[in-house]
Amino acid sequence: MDKLIVDTSDTYYLENIYKNIDELCDRYNIILNKEVIGKSVEGRDIIGLRLHNKKDEILSFARDDKPAVLLVGGIHAREDFSVMLCMKMLEYYCYYYDGSKNFDGFNVKSIIDKIDMYFVPAVNPDGLNIVHKGIEASKNYEKLKCMKIWGDDYSYWKANANGVDLNKNFDDGNWEIRICVPGTDVPCSDRFKGFEPNSEPETAALINLCNENNFSLMVTYHCSGNCTFWADSGTHDMFNDLDERIMDELAEKYIYRKTKISTDPKIYGCGFENWFRVKMKRPAFCIELSPYQEGGKQHPDSMFDELVWQHAKTTGLFFAQKAIEVNDEIYADVEKYAAMTK
Repeated sequence: MDKLIVDTSDTYYLENIYKNIDELCDRYNIILNKEVIGKSVEGRDIIGLRLHNKKDEILSFARDDKPAVLLVGGIHAREDFSVMLCMKMLEYYCYYYDGSKNFDGFNVKSIIDKIDMYFVPAVNPDGLNIVHKGIEASKNYEKLKCMKIWGDDYSYWKANANGVDLNKNFDDGNWEIRICVPGTDVPCSDRFKGFEPNSEPETAALINLCNENNFSLMVTYHCSGNCTFWADSGTHDMFNDLDERIMDELAEKYIYRKTKISTDPKIYGCGFENWFRVKMKRPAFCIELSPYQEGGKQHPDSMFDELVWQHAKTTGLFFAQKAIEVNDEIYADVEKYAAMTK
């Protein structure tokens, strides 16, 4: 294999992520391009990367019905395993596509020729920077220094630079009833849902990306529990068990156990995956990548390969393959459900 660009042997700093994105786009320019999908609170680029067969699209024109899958990391600042996974998957998939080689049983070129794979590795770059370098490194320092940190220090930071937990900020219809744990009803490091739904620029970036693309399904990576949240009671019926079939295949192939269907919108509401199911009417999966840790802090970054990569490296290809297989069924089920609920 060519010398790797992405180094996940230890802490993966934001400046290296941005640098590596440009290097990957240069090396694999035939199949990979980047787009700034929004700006963070502190004005940093939120970058989306599209892995696809550009040559075939030029020859045959873009297809509106072509399957697409969205893979998202870094919603929560302290969960940088998710960022590392997205970046390393991106590099490996490009490499194996470019060499027309199989990767752990997946024919990478065959899959990517049939689908658009979108990666947003670091939705919350400001928060990631706080975790790695402290609130002193933030342009929002004067506001942040007054906010409560739920944990021993800034490395426990989960929110964005406004002290909003992005995964409680999406307007899936449950924002008003979404529970705030006592003490998290104001900006802080963890669990504040914001002063109104969809209030954060990072939230808006993901919403706009989804509205501009026809994603067949979506996966968001988080970092505690080695499990998958795959359905909620508010949307599960619309998929005619399609979501559960995908989940069962995932649980059989990987270590991420199948959770029960989430039933209380006061607790599950306003996450990105919940918003995606409601608004996009497509399946969405939230994978918790590493073993549970008391207090919520992620394992040391140096354990990424051992705890995450060896288990999750082909999950992106798995979901791309599922999106291809079920694309027509997704459209049929959703149209049927929409007609029934009018």
